[in-house]
Amino acid sequence: MSRYNEILTMKLSKWLDKNIPHYFSNKGDLIEIIEIIAEATIPIRGLLERGITSREIEQRMNIEKVKDKTINIYGESQIHEDILTHSIILKALQESDTDFLFVASEEAEPVLSDGKFGITIDPVDGSSNVIVNRTVGTIVGIYDEAGLIVCSFYVLYGIYTNLILALNGQVAEFILDTSPYSMTFYHYVFQELKTLPNKEEGGIRCLGGDSTEWSDKCRAYEQVLINHHFKNRYSGSFVGDFHAIITYGGIYSYFPSPKPKIRIYYEWLPLAFIIKTLNGEFLIIGSTEDPNKVKKIEHIEPLTKANVDKIHDETSGGLLGSAIPVNLFLSL
Repeated sequence: MSRYNEILTMKLSKWLDKNIPHYFSNKGDLIEIIEIIAEATIPIRGLLERGITSREIEQRMNIEKVKDKTINIYGESQIHEDILTHSIILKALQESDTDFLFVASEEAEPVLSDGKFGITIDPVDGSSNVIVNRTVGTIVGIYDEAGLIVCSFYVLYGIYTNLILALNGQVAEFILDTSPYSMTFYHYVFQELKTLPNKEEGGIRCLGGDSTEWSDKCRAYEQVLINHHFKNRYSGSFVGDFHAIITYGGIYSYFPSPKPKIRIYYEWLPLAFIIKTLNGEFLIIGSTEDPNKVKKIEHIEPLTKANVDKIHDETSGGLLGSAIPVNLFLSL
C-alpha cells in the first residue's frame, strides 16, 4: 500500500498510537477511552437518524427504559435522545477494561471511579434541533488527575459524521466511513489536520443570546463585526456553529443575556481547547457584577475528582474563534 493510500485509510486507533508520544503518561488508557467513546457515537448516529426507533437501541443494549419527558438538573426539558445517548456512552465506559476517574454528563450527576482520566460529556449538544433536522453533536473533554484538560473532541452528526480531535498540539479530522464493503466500514478514518482561518474581513459570526439584554459593549462588538463583513450564521447548535468557525474563520459568542447560559466544562472548555490548539482565542465574558468583565482560559479552575460534584453550577458567557476578530472585542 502506498503512503498516500495508507493515510487515507488510517483508522482513529492507528492515528492515536502514531501521534501520542510513548512518554505520554497513561497513553494506553487515554487511547482506549477515546476509542470507546468514538465507537459509542456510532449507535448514537443511528438513533438520531431514526429517532422514533430509539426503543430498539434500548432493547439491544439493555439500557434501562427512560421516561418520555423529564427535567434535567438545570430545569430544562430533556428529549428522549438526551437521556438515551448519555446512557449509551456511560454504559460503554463502565463495561470497558479501562477505568476512568469520573464521568460527568449534562444529563446526570457525576459517576466516580479510580482511573487516570476524568471525562465530561455533552451527549447531544443542540438537542432541540433534532426535531427540525438541524446539525447536532457530542462534545467530550478529557482531564488528567491534576484536573487539566489534555484532549477534547466533538462528533458532528450531519450529512456525514465527522470527529474533530485536539491532542498533543494537533487538531485532526476523522470521517465515519459508511461505505459498504470497505475495509474501514464503520470506523473513523483520518481526513486531514485542521487549520483555523484568521481573517480581519469576511469571516462568519455566530452570536447567541437575547441581543436586547446584551451590554452596550456587546452590541457595539456586533456592529464592529458587521462593519468588517462577518456574515451572520448562528443556528442554535453550538457544536455545528463551532465547526463552521474552524472551517471558514470567525467567532462564536454567547453573551450574558442577562444571565450566562453555556456550561464551562461541558461546552466552553472542550471547544476552547480545540480553538486554542489552532492558535485561536477564548474569552470568558461577564460576571455577576460586570457583564463586560473578561477572563481567559487560564482562570478556569482545574476539574478534579474532588470538585466535579460542583460542575453543574459553572456557567458563563463567552467568545471564541479566530484571534483577529476575538481581539476586536478587547479593543472596544
